[in-house]
Amino acid sequence: MNETYYVASVRSRDWARILNIALAALLAGVLAFSTAQTSRLNEANARISAVVQKAFYETCELTEAMSVNFRKLLVAGETGQQQALLNDIALQTQGALSNLALLPLGQETVSATLKFINQAGDFATTLSVRLAGGGELTAEDLEAMERLSQSAAGFSVGMGRLLDRYERGEAVFDAADYDATGRESLYPITGTAADYPVLLYDGPFSDGRADGEFKGLAGLSEIDEPAARQALSAFIGGNPEIEFTGESAIPVDCYEYTLRAGNYTLDAGVTKAGGQVLYMLYGGQAGEVLLSDRQAVDAARAFLLSRGYGEMELSYASRFDGILTANFAAVQNGVVLYPDLVKVQVSLSDGAVVGLEAAGYLMNHVPREIALPALTEQDAVARIGGVLTPLSARLCVIPENTAEALCWEVKASSGADTFLVYIDAMTGVERRLMQVIEDENGALVM
Repeated sequence: MNETYYVASVRSRDWARILNIALAALLAGVLAFSTAQTSRLNEANARISAVVQKAFYETCELTEAMSVNFRKLLVAGETGQQQALLNDIALQTQGALSNLALLPLGQETVSATLKFINQAGDFATTLSVRLAGGGELTAEDLEAMERLSQSAAGFSVGMGRLLDRYERGEAVFDAADYDATGRESLYPITGTAADYPVLLYDGPFSDGRADGEFKGLAGLSEIDEPAARQALSAFIGGNPEIEFTGESAIPVDCYEYTLRAGNYTLDAGVTKAGGQVLYMLYGGQAGEVLLSDRQAVDAARAFLLSRGYGEMELSYASRFDGILTANFAAVQNGVVLYPDLVKVQVSLSDGAVVGLEAAGYLMNHVPREIALPALTEQDAVARIGGVLTPLSARLCVIPENTAEALCWEVKASSGADTFLVYIDAMTGVERRLMQVIEDENGALVM
């Protein structure tokens, strides 16, 4: 009896042990499956977040560009320019609609917005077709453009505010954060109050012409790394501490360095051809602002002159986080050469030059054969749109695809808006129309 009880007890403990092992294995499997599912879910959420953020950014960019193009239409003086702007608007509305569809918002929430953007796109397409058939824009068309421009600008600002909140980690897609009632509203998802992000600096033709050929380096002998280091030291001045970090071929073959100059640590690149400083970058924090913008611009101009850049014309300048960025273009016989651009960054704390971007200058700066313009300044000014009030005019060379064009740059105003109209100095064709958008920090030219 005792032996039978002992055997039964052992068997019971064995089954209990087996059951515990099986339960442990099952639990481990469940945990592994749950962990894998959580990992996949996190990855999926990250991908969704990236898609949403990209859609946000692109919608902001497209609607802002659409608003600017409508404003340009109000002052454009030629049918060809008007048609090009209308075609751009049509494409921008298509892109905005595609991106809005990616945002996790209910149909009722964005219905009014989608309706507005669809109408703007249809309006632009209809007018473009009319112009292509020899028609003209009417006074009613211009009134509609004014309303659409204001509406697009309001929507763009609202989207910027919403994006700013999103980047700060706010749950902008919670029901409390937007109106999901379906009431008629042009911007049902953008009616929140926040500071609009500051404009990034840009100037006319800041992208220049980038065909990959560095004309300013043509014919210059290739130097070795010690010679490049010496050239960089002389360019910086003041015996900086320089460390060689490698080589690069983008956008042109160069030696790369990290250097310490005064209170600043910079990254820099020196071209192998001729030992020209291609760029300097500062990634640190700016100190207390002690200088005015004019003092910083003067420091940037003096720096370029002392480094052999010759006559340079200030294009536009802006300040951000204690650093002023000044955009200069080369000048030849009084003509501004916009392809030959140099960007200089100056610390507003002590006037030190902490940044340089000279790729456009090195790519394009060669002596030009500039013909006498066929149009006088008065002729060019007479060709701008009738609603514009001319303020000033000057000759310039602008990048035009892979070529260049001699133009009269006419600065003009319409109400509170400022525009730059580029009239071909040989043919009288209006080649470009840009709007200058300024705030307390700088200028954006679109």
